[in-house]
Amino acid sequence: MLESKRLIYDFWTENEYEELKDILGNPAVCEFLPGNKQKSDEELQKWLNFYVKSNGDAYGNRIYKVILKDTQEVVGYGGFCYVKEFDKIEIMYGFKEEAWGKGFATEVGLHLKTLAKELNYDFLIALADIHNEGSNKVLEKIGYIKIKQIHLWGLDLFYYEMNI
Repeated sequence: MLESKRLIYDFWTENEYEELKDILGNPAVCEFLPGNKQKSDEELQKWLNFYVKSNGDAYGNRIYKVILKDTQEVVGYGGFCYVKEFDKIEIMYGFKEEAWGKGFATEVGLHLKTLAKELNYDFLIALADIHNEGSNKVLEKIGYIKIKQIHLWGLDLFYYEMNI
């Protein structure tokens, strides 16, 4: 199990649907994500299945549930996700609305950057909706460089790169 200052990172299991629904079942959380802003039960199950099956797969996906050390509450997800459109790995994360503004995204991002070095990744990308000010600030804070604006998955995104 992996840890940072306030958080624990563990792989998702197939019986943690409700924990993921607490995050992605909130339209505010999904506002800047591809697809429907209100995730259906079927969509949530697909996301969970992907999170469970992709960890350590041939593409380099590793997606963790993010747990508060002090309460053991699942407050988000974070990890590495293969983006086929670029044939690259990105750092990705998302949190319950109640966890916003507490520095968890920065903590996760910095932890993943360290983990990327241990996994021998030398280059990562990130994608963030151009209107998601919080995520864009976090990405720059952890060392990403904004390269360009793109349109992908029906969204206007900033494309970032980082050498590890």
